[in-house]
Amino acid sequence: MWGRKRKGRLVQMEGAGCFLIINNMRTAIKSLSATALLLIMFPAFVSAQKWSVATNLLDYANFITVNAEAGVSLHKHWSLAIEGRYNPFQFRKAGNTSDFLHNKTLSIAAGARYWPFFVYSGFYYGARMQWQRFNTGGIVSERTFEGDAIGLGVNFGYTLVVTKHLNIEFGIGLWAGGTDFRSYSSPVCGKRLSSERKAFIAPDDIQINIQYTF
Repeated sequence: MWGRKRKGRLVQMEGAGCFLIINNMRTAIKSLSATALLLIMFPAFVSAQKWSVATNLLDYANFITVNAEAGVSLHKHWSLAIEGRYNPFQFRKAGNTSDFLHNKTLSIAAGARYWPFFVYSGFYYGARMQWQRFNTGGIVSERTFEGDAIGLGVNFGYTLVVTKHLNIEFGIGLWAGGTDFRSYSSPVCGKRLSSERKAFIAPDDIQINIQYTF
C-alpha cells in the first residue's frame, strides 16, 4: 500500500511491495523530451535525412510490453534512435484466484548505430544508454524484485528490406551498469525482505522489429 503524498510523489510505506510505475514522472518526461529534441534539431544541419518508427514484436510476448522506437539518419552510415517500453500489467495465475505474476517495467533508451552498407539496410552495430524501472514477481517464485537500473549497452543485428518503406529487423544486445532494488515476499503488497545495490551485466534488446522508414 502507499502512504502520504510528499512533494508531488507517493511514498511507499514500510513493508509494502505495491508497485508505482513512475516515482518521478517529471524526470522521465524531461529526459525523453530532451533526447527527442536532439533527434529533431541535429539532423536539420544535414541533408537527405531519413526517419524511422518501429516496434518490437518479442516485447509483446513478454507479458504485453508496449514499446516503440523512433530514429533518424545522420549520414549514410549512421543513425540515432530513442526507444521506450512500458508494461503496467498484472495477471492472475491459471487456476488460482489469489496468486499473481507480473513483469512490470518502464524504460527509456537512446543511442547510435553504425551501418557498414547503408543506413536502415543490412548489418548494424550499436551502442546506447538506458534507464529502467522494474517490478517483477510471481514468475519463477513468489519473491518479487522492485527497483531501478541504469547502464550502457551494445547491440548487433540485421535489417531486411521488404519494400521501399517496410523493413524487418533482427537484433540482440547486452547491457551493463548498476541497479538499486528491493525484494518482497510476494507480488502484491508483500513484506520487504532486503535492499541491495550491485553491478550487473545482462542480455537486452532482443528484437524482431517491424520498421517503417520515410
